[in-house]
Amino acid sequence: MDPNFLKNNIAKTLLYYDIFSHPLKDCELFAFLPQNSMSETEFENALHKLASDDASIFAGKNGYYYIKPKEGSIDIRRQRENYSKKMWKRAALVTHIIKRFPYVRCVTVTGSLSKNSSDESSDLDFMIITAKNRLWIARTSLMLFKKIFLFNSYKYFCVNYFITEDSLEIEEKNIFTATEIAHIKATFNSDLMNEFINSNSWIKEFFPNYILCDPRLHSPGYGINNNKSIAQGIFEFFLNGSTGSRLNEYFKKVTVNHWKKRYSQLKEEERNHMFKSTDSVSKTHPLNMQKKILNMYHDKLKQFNIDTD
Repeated sequence: MDPNFLKNNIAKTLLYYDIFSHPLKDCELFAFLPQNSMSETEFENALHKLASDDASIFAGKNGYYYIKPKEGSIDIRRQRENYSKKMWKRAALVTHIIKRFPYVRCVTVTGSLSKNSSDESSDLDFMIITAKNRLWIARTSLMLFKKIFLFNSYKYFCVNYFITEDSLEIEEKNIFTATEIAHIKATFNSDLMNEFINSNSWIKEFFPNYILCDPRLHSPGYGINNNKSIAQGIFEFFLNGSTGSRLNEYFKKVTVNHWKKRYSQLKEEERNHMFKSTDSVSKTHPLNMQKKILNMYHDKLKQFNIDTD
């Protein structure tokens, strides 16, 4: 491979994670390269040479690679890794609660913790996979629990993304969503999470070297509890018929109307993107972080004169 071509691909990967002050190990860099045609051993040998080149915009130290001159980001990552160990314990506790709610089929951790990069300002973000035709019962039950018992706190109970088990493919296909999917971690029902990732095999277009369940990409302190809840089955017994179907549709309509009233100043297209509400998806991202990060990434590539294609 042309050294300049490889250098640009390494820079593209590091610049994305530089947005979060998150340097990468060599195995992580290899897994998230946008293009590659060499073995991992060949890549590591080439990486070490390129990182030692004074002309490169990146460098390596103590097994981490970063955009110059941000050597201090290595200490930031290590501090976040240590804090994330505490967050994984909280994630396990919260998962123990979430999986008992009706029609919850899989609990996954997304966001900063999925990358083992949480700090004291981080929320604990979850994506929930529900039974088909019952997403809105699951979502509403969890939201009511959060409002009543957690006083609407998002810190450790940020359940902002729901999809159904029969609609696992994510529509938005870009480096942001590909990265989130590649890092996602199941805390309940790992089999369904693996099915979710396989249903989004398009991420290989962004990361051709990505391997599902690569243990080197896991996080210290991360664990899975695949035991099903007896309480959940009892709740669902009373909601499996037509009553549950009507209730599910009612909760959906109430939520959609809520977003329309609360964010009436937004154009319908923008509001539907930020608060997507369908039979199979509920996505609540009022800050539109995806758009912000994609814009920041594009600006970084432009700053270093790197091709955005």
